[in-house]
Amino acid sequence: MATLDTLETEPAVFQPRTSLAAGLLATLHGSEYAVSHADIALLLRALPEQGRGVTLNILLIDRLLRELDQRLSAQMDAILHAPEFQRLESTWRGLALLVDNIPFHENIQLTLLHATQEELLADFEFSPDITSSGYYQHVYSAGYGQFGGVPVAAVIGCYDFTPGAADIKLLHYLSVVSAMAHAPFLSAADATFFGVDSLADLPAILDLDAVMAAPTHIRWQALRATPDARYLGLTVCRFLQREPYTPASQQVRQFVYQEQIGIHQHLLWGNSAFLLALCLAGSFARYRWCPNIIGAESGGAFRNLPARYYAALGRWQEKIPTETLLSDQWQYRLSMAGFIPLGVRKQGQDVVFYSANSIQSPQYTDLTPEGMNARVNDQLGAQLPYLFIITRLAHTIKVLQRERLGSWRNRGDLQHQLNNWLKRFVSDQENPPASVRSRRPLRAARIEVQEVANDPGWYLTQLHVQPHFKHMGSNFVLALTGRLDK
Repeated sequence: MATLDTLETEPAVFQPRTSLAAGLLATLHGSEYAVSHADIALLLRALPEQGRGVTLNILLIDRLLRELDQRLSAQMDAILHAPEFQRLESTWRGLALLVDNIPFHENIQLTLLHATQEELLADFEFSPDITSSGYYQHVYSAGYGQFGGVPVAAVIGCYDFTPGAADIKLLHYLSVVSAMAHAPFLSAADATFFGVDSLADLPAILDLDAVMAAPTHIRWQALRATPDARYLGLTVCRFLQREPYTPASQQVRQFVYQEQIGIHQHLLWGNSAFLLALCLAGSFARYRWCPNIIGAESGGAFRNLPARYYAALGRWQEKIPTETLLSDQWQYRLSMAGFIPLGVRKQGQDVVFYSANSIQSPQYTDLTPEGMNARVNDQLGAQLPYLFIITRLAHTIKVLQRERLGSWRNRGDLQHQLNNWLKRFVSDQENPPASVRSRRPLRAARIEVQEVANDPGWYLTQLHVQPHFKHMGSNFVLALTGRLDK
């Protein structure tokens, strides 16, 4: 038996089957491969009759194999870089990221709802009202609105929304259901939101406020002014989901494949709402609350994303794992415009959310001290870390009310029991340690229960909570109004 070393100098003897050779030759003739594989045709013609050997040229075979690898690689590039296939691969890789990293043993559940944006909009449009839609049944009725159901904490939409009329209408419908179920809807903004073809061009915009104030964004600004808009969050800047295929990575073993990345769009980018979902899961797993979702050291970071390297200045350089590098100033601008920017550590692979604002814009214009205080409370109440405190309490109050329906004697009895339950989350002390804040995130809290005029079947509830966090050195209060069955 010849070794690898002797194969380079000794001829190889091949005993062919004449019928097989003739079949291959017939296949090559008259096909698109007749010209490109002329060498193979020549080789098959040289095959002798059965029982006689032939000396093969190893260099010729290597050249043919390299040509075959190149043609297969070109076909793979065409498939992997097709926009339809990229959307499919990105969605499944995003879902795999959640499944692989969510600690399900910490009482966290993940439910998959397969629906395109067009299907969701049609579901709302062809329903008599929002409460008759299939989406409402999944998000509200099956959990928050049913005895024994598990409330939905958040909905992650693998979509890229534009400022177009159809997308804004869908966001409005989603915000209404999210407000009913106290389950914020988190997704991503498309590059067309900012008037660019790619988010890599985002830092080149000179005046973001002018873009947001353009006539194309009138519906967007109207949506931001609605009360339910604080239940919507749109991330900005996608992240790299996988490294380009290379022979060294050995991800493709059947042939030698070097993925050619010619343009920015050839890389596989993922929806950063998936990363925000992992921040929510991590915060709940540690503290049973979801306010710890922003900051490099406070639950808003995600590490060890796929890396991409390129040769420059005589050495290998590492590219950032996001579409673009957003400066602190740009992240602030996007945050004030109602988006959730994804930042990245320069010269590293760590990404982080430094803020998580909902799309809602503050509506208070009163410049009195009371008006400014109300504006601050309203503005902070629209930030997702604080909103998730309120929604968690709302879910628990709903479960308590449903399990004890009919057991309360009157309004005062209900208010007294709910406030006693709420005390377990309150620690009235200045600057408590982190271990206390994680278990008791509130400095103060109270629930007010009122009768509803002309509707004896309901109670009106007002929840007021004061977190341990401070805004510019001052305390603030978050509020939520709801209804409970008697």
